[in-house]
Amino acid sequence: MKLMFRYSLLAAWMMAASCLGDLDVKPAGVKDASVAFRDVDDVNTGVLGAYAALNGQSIKISSLISDENMMPLENTGNDGVQVFEWRQDASTPNVVPAWQGNYQAIDRANRILAVIDGIHAELPDVERKNRLKGELLAIRAYCHLELLRHYAVDYAADSAGVPIMTVSQAGQPARNTTGEVFAQIRKDLGDAKALIPASWSSATRITRLAVLAIEARTALYQQDWAAAIAASQEVIGAMPLATAAQFPEIWTDAQSNEVIWKLKREPADERFGAFYRLAGGMVLLAPSFKLIGAFDAVNDVRFHSWIADLDASPAGTRWAVTKYAGGQPANYNLTDIKLFRVSEMYLIHAEAQARKAGPDIASANDDMQALRSRRISNYVHNSFSTTAQAMTAIEEERFRELAFEGHRYFDLRRWKKDIVRLPADIIAIGGSDLTLLHTRRNYFMPIPLAELQANKNIGQHPLYE
Repeated sequence: MKLMFRYSLLAAWMMAASCLGDLDVKPAGVKDASVAFRDVDDVNTGVLGAYAALNGQSIKISSLISDENMMPLENTGNDGVQVFEWRQDASTPNVVPAWQGNYQAIDRANRILAVIDGIHAELPDVERKNRLKGELLAIRAYCHLELLRHYAVDYAADSAGVPIMTVSQAGQPARNTTGEVFAQIRKDLGDAKALIPASWSSATRITRLAVLAIEARTALYQQDWAAAIAASQEVIGAMPLATAAQFPEIWTDAQSNEVIWKLKREPADERFGAFYRLAGGMVLLAPSFKLIGAFDAVNDVRFHSWIADLDASPAGTRWAVTKYAGGQPANYNLTDIKLFRVSEMYLIHAEAQARKAGPDIASANDDMQALRSRRISNYVHNSFSTTAQAMTAIEEERFRELAFEGHRYFDLRRWKKDIVRLPADIIAIGGSDLTLLHTRRNYFMPIPLAELQANKNIGQHPLYE
């Protein structure tokens, strides 16, 4: 009975605040964290609750707003239509989950971090407690980065970023600058790296290698090329790319080669693949013809691992995203969500080498050749010799390699590039609006309306005011 009582307290605690505006009020009956967490096992349960708030919303937003997907005529629903048509505003449902889920995970992490140092641990459990603290700090860092990617006015250091939350408390915080948020992320990652042992191994939780991967991605957005090179190189040295034979099995969860960190999907969880195609067969979001045309469909192992031609005759008219469909009928659309893979580290390393002062184009060539030769049969590398040529190759490869993984829109944002679609990819919505300029309002994600109403200090993106 005592054990059941303790875990019911944890369950109640994990239902606490989900967004900044809600932090002013604690739900009735929720116990203080110092009561809910009495030992390291309790802490572990709480850490799992922080992981549970992560939702993969960056993948959905990127698929809706960018040029990697199309909305086919058979999609008769309304989910995501506003964002796909570039008509989103502060009240659009799709702009809420990234804000809500990431701040919920941050709040859960902060509640545990506030008491973890005072929780007693016997000698064998001290290292475990330290590792759990490191995971919480890394979750907090990752979520702040996700919030920046979505809602920062710009990625420049002096631009309006998002509120930094390092404690769980009532209040109406204003935006911190992007530079201040980056600094907090880097501090949390540095502290986490010191606490998580290199020997800790898990594909579904944050390891030291995952901390390095978050660090590499953060440095890329910050344009700290030296840090991006150092962190990505360390990950590359520790984890090989999947072979062509192993690669398709990553997407059925038969194995986890080259997966640094993924969100585990259980039968009770949201079936993430249903965002693209329902179990009954209706295609909601299909791969864009622009993306399909970017692949060597015959020789590239990625193409048929992620994309299916549903009609044999006439071929090439009805396509589906199968990246999250999985391999077993009972678990259809329930594939784990891959947050970091080592292939991204090759692309980060290549971009940082190409864009740093005194670019190392030879190193960027090596990275691209290593990645492409694992993906494309009989690949012959065409070397590039300038930063501009390198960036063209890297941008094209990120479009292919990271498709449907929550990068395309955010890459275009950090490169300050327009979103450009093909006429065939807007057939369901009609019109002729093929280009979303990177200076237009709806290129950006607005702060959700509920947050604006609850927090008078937050400040909307200026283009939405």
